[in-house]
Amino acid sequence: MKQVKSFFVGLLVALVVCVPAVADNGCEDDDNDAIVAELALCSTHAYNIAETKNPTGADKELMRDVVAMKTTLITQQMYKQYEQMESMLRRLKTQLEKAVLTTGLEAKGASSSSSSSSSSFKSDDRNIHLYGAKNCNEELLPADVMKCLNTNMNTISNATGNADDVSLEAAKQLANDFKLLKNTAPTTKEGDCDYSLGTSDKTETKTGCLEPKQIRKKTNFRTCFDNMRSCLRTKTYKLSQNEKKQDKD
Repeated sequence: MKQVKSFFVGLLVALVVCVPAVADNGCEDDDNDAIVAELALCSTHAYNIAETKNPTGADKELMRDVVAMKTTLITQQMYKQYEQMESMLRRLKTQLEKAVLTTGLEAKGASSSSSSSSSSFKSDDRNIHLYGAKNCNEELLPADVMKCLNTNMNTISNATGNADDVSLEAAKQLANDFKLLKNTAPTTKEGDCDYSLGTSDKTETKTGCLEPKQIRKKTNFRTCFDNMRSCLRTKTYKLSQNEKKQDKD
């Protein structure tokens, strides 16, 4: 994007530098209907106020104001076009990323007919339940597992809407990843990682966050999502401390 912005800055400079050619091409000709006098920026500033000689006094100030306003208008229009191009590039980038992700999932066994919608998403990988999620169990090092799980949490968060109930796919992915985090070193003390839903409902066990059917309610899902974030931070910190201790030894 910086290159695009630099291009437009360079284009504006070129406009200012090359304006003499505009005057030579009819900017000063009142009968030239190919140029809109109100918008054209002539290199001979007197032409911008329909004069043939450089004015003095009040007319000179008027000429400066007219040139300034035309320059501002042209710059605003150029920036508007730049914003439109930037928006188009962002959409193109999103489409390309989605296409690459879809291709990757299909290569791992995901059904191409369902990859366009998380509501009907199916995968042959038992650790992938949500479109865009990764199988973090494929990672070997605990640090890589946690990075992968953190990426999945962003995917899960983006997939949850404003409905009262969360999709079964999102609930399954969160429960699946929470189980993987629970079994990933380093171990944590009781209370460091909370798998319960924190309610008095007897049907919701202490391991409620590991059961997809129990966390489809938006409130339960949010509780488990926050619990997993906290557990992920705790385990990441402990892993970092263990690595520092090993380096000293």
